[in-house]
Amino acid sequence: MLARAIYVVLGLLFLAAGIAGYILPGLPGTPLLLVAAWLFSLSNDRLYNWMTTNRWFGQTIADYRAGLGISRKVKTIAISSMSVVVPISVLVGPPNWGFRVSLITLALIGAVFVITRPTRKLGLEPA
Repeated sequence: MLARAIYVVLGLLFLAAGIAGYILPGLPGTPLLLVAAWLFSLSNDRLYNWMTTNRWFGQTIADYRAGLGISRKVKTIAISSMSVVVPISVLVGPPNWGFRVSLITLALIGAVFVITRPTRKLGLEPA
């Protein structure tokens, strides 16, 4: 019972961060949403079903969970936006090395994650 509650709280935090990642291109939204979906799959069927049927990111999560990977379009948008926004944020953001290193590290982790996932082939449907 306690573990499920912790998973739900963590899932909500990752969901919020993932949604922020769709709005703030320097933050990797897709990996965070995948973690949120995984946490909800362990704890709350209603939240998991909501995530996998959501009109904005549900298909991406459902495809990934079905083993189809991440579409080329999502990969291109993610990498392109990080490539543009992170350098701008480093240049105009706070002159704090901790901030800059954290931002670059998160962007690199997100980029490596997205690049190394299988690319969804067109025409494949979830099983």
